[in-house]
Amino acid sequence: MSKLAIVSSYSESCGNASFTKVLHDSIELYSDVDVEVVELDLKLLQSANPTIRKKGDKHVEQLAERLKAFDAVNLQFEAGLFGTLPADIVRRTSRLMAANSNTTVTLHSPRLMESTPYGARSAIKKLMKLQFGGAFREFVANKLANVHIEINRKVIRNAVRNNLRLIVHTVRAQRQIEQFFNYTRVDVHPLKIIPDDFSTDGAVLEQLRSELRLAKSDTLIGMFGYISAYKGHSDALKAMTYLPNNYKLLIFGRQHPQTLKADGKPDRYLNELITTVTKTKALQDRVFFIGELDDDAFWQVAGAIDIAWLPYYENGQDGSGIASICMDACKRVLCSSSFAFDELFKLVPYSNYLRFDIGNYLEIATKTEMLMRREVAPSPMIITSTEYSYQSQAFTYVRDISGMNFHATLPLQAAAQ
Repeated sequence: MSKLAIVSSYSESCGNASFTKVLHDSIELYSDVDVEVVELDLKLLQSANPTIRKKGDKHVEQLAERLKAFDAVNLQFEAGLFGTLPADIVRRTSRLMAANSNTTVTLHSPRLMESTPYGARSAIKKLMKLQFGGAFREFVANKLANVHIEINRKVIRNAVRNNLRLIVHTVRAQRQIEQFFNYTRVDVHPLKIIPDDFSTDGAVLEQLRSELRLAKSDTLIGMFGYISAYKGHSDALKAMTYLPNNYKLLIFGRQHPQTLKADGKPDRYLNELITTVTKTKALQDRVFFIGELDDDAFWQVAGAIDIAWLPYYENGQDGSGIASICMDACKRVLCSSSFAFDELFKLVPYSNYLRFDIGNYLEIATKTEMLMRREVAPSPMIITSTEYSYQSQAFTYVRDISGMNFHATLPLQAAAQ
């Protein structure tokens, strides 16, 4: 039996760990490959303390030695998993990518170019107006914002030197890698979290409705995942003030573990949301912070909620596990005009959504009511012969393993592209 190692976080509460579990389970379900998660110790790797950083480097060396024994390796690359300092991230990933010649690298946010020139153009305008202080601050902010782009370029360059197969979530990412590195060994597959045979059970949501004393006539809106500014909760709260009182917003999720403070105070963004809700009469008894759900409960709630909101800002992400779950499970989805959604809809022809301009909370309110007047489609997706699926995703990760047997029940054209 062939053995595959997936190098990622696993025990932590984070998106990468959840996706790694999906990969582990789906590959073992549809193939005869034995999958082992080689877990990254984030407490060692994410420390900026010089002594602990050395222990982090030793940890990476030990992992690299283990990887030599596997028939294939997949490295889940999200920069923050491998360190806090750019040099550490690049050095450690380089060591792991060189450990086994049959390695694939999944690039979750492989942006190689700035998504918008606004910051640099603003700085130049201020400089031309002799506003030197403002120009300097804009240049520094723009430079810091693009540190991850420099990391991506170095990590991908090292992968190309090792001739590793890369897996990305959008055609845009594939195209940029080809343009920058003249490299075509890149597969595209959107994130798939929900199993192909998933069916909705509304019991979890109905229990919540009962416990929150919400009426059957209430329209329930869901937002999911870590509570971070780029997910647009502030715009969601503004939109709620323009919707009828029977529209209720349920926020499923919590602040990110890395923002937790020893004094027990919430991070600034979460505190701003709490303050807005408590001080805005139109939001009281209409906005509920529910907390984090386990994976199965999350999927069931997503499948039963009346409408999911994804008011994301542009942040360079190519794939979102939360967005994938909502698009595949929810009856209705309202999502922003983020580039990530542009790219997703080029690959998967969904039938359950409307979009709005980023930050336009009036449009969120209007299109929420428009969506609620629509009939629910029989399936979130318009089924095509090149459908990307939970199965085709699993096949994408194992197709280079010699002697592997894959038990497909759906077409795998998408995974072969």
